[in-house]
Amino acid sequence: MSPRAIALGAAALLGAASACSASNSACFRTCPALAGQWLVAFEPATDPSECRQIRVTVQDGVLVIAQQTSALSAIFDGQELSGTAYDTGQFTLDGLFAPDAGGLGDAFSFRGTFTPSRDGGAGGDALAGTYDATLRRPGPQGTLTCRLLRSYAAARR
Repeated sequence: MSPRAIALGAAALLGAASACSASNSACFRTCPALAGQWLVAFEPATDPSECRQIRVTVQDGVLVIAQQTSALSAIFDGQELSGTAYDTGQFTLDGLFAPDAGGLGDAFSFRGTFTPSRDGGAGGDALAGTYDATLRRPGPQGTLTCRLLRSYAAARR
């Protein structure tokens, strides 16, 4: 193989690697290790009045994540979520739920960043980001929409 062919091949490989590493693309080979159980703690905040009217709030709990390369599935507080892990260490999880026969739907999402432990062990891994839940319930004068938006931190359980 000629030196020119080797140089062109190396340039193509480097170009592809740099295009992926600096992007926020779904990970392929080097994915953040998100699988497992995470103890989620939400930052304290006052719930919006619409949420208080329908008696809902966000509670700390366990986020259970299953992972197959970039594809994520999870359960939090009984809600199923699915999403994507990105090569930057960020991830998304989204879920929809229809709580009753009336067709009112709820939407849930976690957006966050995975930080590996400093010593390389799973014990110090952390997640941090934003939880967003939009809940719709029938009210005395029509549908009430409650939006719970909270920052959170999570540690491996």
